[in-house]
Amino acid sequence: MALSPKEPLDWLTLLQLQLDEVLDSVMRTGHGDRFGESDFVPPVDIYETSDAFAVEFELPGYDETDLSLRLCCNILIVEGIKREETGEGFSYIRLERQFGRFCRTVEVPPTMDLTAVKAWYRKGVLTVTFPRLSDRSKIIREIPIEQGEDI
Repeated sequence: MALSPKEPLDWLTLLQLQLDEVLDSVMRTGHGDRFGESDFVPPVDIYETSDAFAVEFELPGYDETDLSLRLCCNILIVEGIKREETGEGFSYIRLERQFGRFCRTVEVPPTMDLTAVKAWYRKGVLTVTFPRLSDRSKIIREIPIEQGEDI
């Protein structure tokens, strides 16, 4: 179950992310060329260990400075741009590598410590890890019900 934002601005940010995901999906179904967008979606591996949740994004050819990593509520957002390196004096016979922007989101389980996230980029793989919360009372807590008066 996803955590709900508390502030109205957070709701709008989450809605924008979800709309971006829908639009990205539409773009990948064959309409991307019409809008000049890339249909690149980096492969992602997601796994858990006994003490952590990890996400690995395969991003070969990206400069670390062209990657952005953010956390909105419990949504991990990775954005990046791969720039085409053009040279003079040659023309491509075949060009299969993709260039341009991408945005990928992953929902982080509520049992993870969002404040202790760590990330590193090595050999074309961006790895993001979240340790498990040691105190699960932060996830679920009792809410006292007060006696109310009729309005």
